[in-house]
Amino acid sequence: MTMRITALACAALILAPAGRAEEAKTAPKPDPWKITWEVGAEERVRSEALNNTFDWNDATEDHRLWYRFRTRAWAKATIGTKGEVFVGLNNESRKTVHPDTEFKWDEVVFETAYVDWKIDPSVSVRVGRQNLMKGEGFVLFDGTSGDGSRTAYFNAADVTFGWKKSKVELIGISDPAKDWYLPVINDKDKLLQEWNEAAVGLYYTGRDLPKTAIDGYLFWKSEKDDRRAPTHPQLQPDRQLGILGGRVVQQLPEGFSLTAEAAGELGQEKPKPGATGGNKDIAAWGGYAYAKKTFPVSWKPSIQVGWVGMSGDDPGTSKVEGWDPLFSRWPKWSELYIYSQVPEKGVAYWTNLSMWQAEVLANPTKSLGLRGTYYYMNALENFNGSPKVFGKGKKRGEMLQARADVTFSKALKGHVLYEYLKPGDFYVGRDSAYFLRFELIYSFKKIF
Repeated sequence: MTMRITALACAALILAPAGRAEEAKTAPKPDPWKITWEVGAEERVRSEALNNTFDWNDATEDHRLWYRFRTRAWAKATIGTKGEVFVGLNNESRKTVHPDTEFKWDEVVFETAYVDWKIDPSVSVRVGRQNLMKGEGFVLFDGTSGDGSRTAYFNAADVTFGWKKSKVELIGISDPAKDWYLPVINDKDKLLQEWNEAAVGLYYTGRDLPKTAIDGYLFWKSEKDDRRAPTHPQLQPDRQLGILGGRVVQQLPEGFSLTAEAAGELGQEKPKPGATGGNKDIAAWGGYAYAKKTFPVSWKPSIQVGWVGMSGDDPGTSKVEGWDPLFSRWPKWSELYIYSQVPEKGVAYWTNLSMWQAEVLANPTKSLGLRGTYYYMNALENFNGSPKVFGKGKKRGEMLQARADVTFSKALKGHVLYEYLKPGDFYVGRDSAYFLRFELIYSFKKIF
């Protein structure tokens, strides 16, 4: 009897793997055409107050207080392993309290409208209206700088070739000054930026080396048909330029890391309408570098120290040396300072800058993130702007920032941001400026 039981047990052990293998062979494969739907919505409410950000002068009444209400709604269809189709709508309306203005509903626009398709496991294509962010957004992040933080989309085609942990993307962009490609509900004829923009380029993302991240990029861009009046002091002639750059992040022992990015620009700018002379050569540069130390405790404190630089235009030469931020006109370093750039070159137009940065980050709890930042800001070149605003020096000023991010639940989060800047002799005014924001975001999505 014992021998019979032992024989049966041995037979079961021998046959079981074969049975499992046979079962695996007959198990149904995932349906590559099965459609999964996602619908979602988001409501963002912001209160923003600012003062002296345009001229640094208390005698001028430029205090602003407004409330911003941004509503998003979207639907996405994921088609098995093949790809996805995504469509999203966006509206941001604003109520200005100081000075008091009437509330009006703003436009409803298509924020996203793209098709993403896998041609094979290593090649995919995404075509249509989409968000693009590469690296830290130093050259590629916001394709609609003129509408603030309402949207950041690009009208683009992105073809990706991937292998292991790396990829190369061929990207083509067409961003007209106004929304030509898709319908706009309650159209206000808004400018998305001052001119028509188009670009084509390559972006390499390399993650195959241990503890090392490498990015490299090459773009050619045109900026044409500035929509501002011929008498506008910031009117920009048509220009074409190429940019070549790269970014490296190196993880080091003991919680240290080093990050650096640098790029150079070459091109030509035509003379302004009615001006004499030929084309001007463009030769500019930009970059940043910082070191970071993260401490191995539960609240994840870190310290970061670095420098940011972007060339300015030397008035003593015939070249255009001012850094062109390409597609990165967004408040990467400051919400306050983007308004100060309006009389210089344009909102969020980062150029002619040498800035030292020191920053402290911490997460005391899972739901609370804290940040404190100090900037010492200079210009690399003097600026021949309005004598009512700009001085003869190169010190832009010193800025302090404090921010707290709070996660209340999976659906609700918010933050508080305060920025303070004491201007230097780059400006005539010497009165300090501030920016204060409170934000709440509620979002949900349903997958079925």
